[in-house]
Amino acid sequence: MNPGLKRAPGTLMGLALAGATIVLGGCASGGPNPDNSIIRAKMMVEQADRAGTRNYDAFDLIAAQTKLKEAQEKMKQGDYKSSRHLANEARVDAELALAKTQTAKTKEAETQLNKSLQSLQNEINNKENPSGSSSGEPFGMPN
Repeated sequence: MNPGLKRAPGTLMGLALAGATIVLGGCASGGPNPDNSIIRAKMMVEQADRAGTRNYDAFDLIAAQTKLKEAQEKMKQGDYKSSRHLANEARVDAELALAKTQTAKTKEAETQLNKSLQSLQNEINNKENPSGSSSGEPFGMPN
């Protein structure tokens, strides 16, 4: 020990105890408050809900809502690590539900567009060939 530094008895023990308290406190809470993770998850869950995922992928939306509630509970209990983890899972589940919903809506729009195109094609064919024949010649006439 450096002879120029004098320590009161128990100072070293006090520092060790303070350090252990900080380390153990950090482990128990799991790091910083998970508010931001919960806010991002909540926004994503709400966006997915507004997009109509209940009609296309209710399973993933409900999973996201459940995990978000669990994350909020864990945060109230001070289990920040679990809270952040659940909030991140909720956000990912909501993103998945939203992506599946957008895919389903796109497929529906594609199907509707194809029906409209087919209908227009039929109208064009009927106007070009009022007799219903697809060739330019009258139906039933030999060449």
